[in-house]
Amino acid sequence: MMRCSALPTLVAFVAVSSLAACSSSNQLSAGSTTISPPPAATGSAATADTAGSTTEAQRSGNTASPETAPGTAAPVSDAVTSVPSDSGPTPVTSPVTASPGTTPPVTTSPPTQPASTSPPATDATPATEPPATPPSVTMPSDPCPGLATIPADATNVATISGDIDGGLHPDQVTSYTSADGVPHIHATLFTGRQSDVEIPIGFADTVSISFEDFDYSGGAAYPPPVAVLALGQGNAGSEFATFLTLTTKYCIKQWTVGAQEFVLRISQQGPYNGLLCDGSAGHIHYLSVTAEQQADGKWAITQSEITHNFTKAKLTPLGGYTVDDSPTIGHEYGDIVNCDHPALFP
Repeated sequence: MMRCSALPTLVAFVAVSSLAACSSSNQLSAGSTTISPPPAATGSAATADTAGSTTEAQRSGNTASPETAPGTAAPVSDAVTSVPSDSGPTPVTSPVTASPGTTPPVTTSPPTQPASTSPPATDATPATEPPATPPSVTMPSDPCPGLATIPADATNVATISGDIDGGLHPDQVTSYTSADGVPHIHATLFTGRQSDVEIPIGFADTVSISFEDFDYSGGAAYPPPVAVLALGQGNAGSEFATFLTLTTKYCIKQWTVGAQEFVLRISQQGPYNGLLCDGSAGHIHYLSVTAEQQADGKWAITQSEITHNFTKAKLTPLGGYTVDDSPTIGHEYGDIVNCDHPALFP
């Protein structure tokens, strides 16, 4: 049996309340020799409840630590004072230790999984990404006008590949000269549909072709189909240009303005005529320009924007302005400038 009068002088500073607790401890069995002090205040009602339940368990002889919520360390004070038995050694202040044969309190939080940085799986397609499948192209059943295939005796054959129908697959566009000396442009779509048209521009029996991203639109989910630029040789220092795209029936066709075929003259013979491309606001603006010198030596510049609806072209005048005379006037207003096709007269 423990006696309060037997406590060493070292613990004389224990408060009167502790002595009262000690007198009640005389009724404990001899096997219960360790009393944990109240846990440090945490300001949490839940912690206080846990501390209370711990004290009651120890007074009952159960020294196992109470369960704590996952991820929460059991409340522990910085140090506790071990009260010796009647014949025990001088009491010492030491870190928390478990009595022999008991499980020490668990003070290590259980491991947690690191926060995932990957977005949650979802079937929804982000608004900034294109749909899962590209737009489909349905071909008409009726054939296009013109030759269905390139003649075996064609000459000056040249083929380029690009998406001219918006199907996101390469289509074939071929320029050639037929046996009668007329230049042609033939289109073979990825779907197999073919169409052919005569292009009698310029003074030669052949034309050169390239693609222009005429309907470029920045930020579009899918790139729009490209247009075909055809160039025919003119007099020295000049060429003729026209555009071709597909009709609503997916047949290649030269652009028209009203009832006339759309043809531009690009010339450095004076007055200067040129094709200028100006990119702004996510689009490419194609301009037909003319520079004509005035009596005072300055140059009057007129320009019209070129737009189209399938194969129907439109020229919209944009007004004019004047510029001072310069040796670069011909290159600035009498050539292809800033377009996909390079300059004709470098």
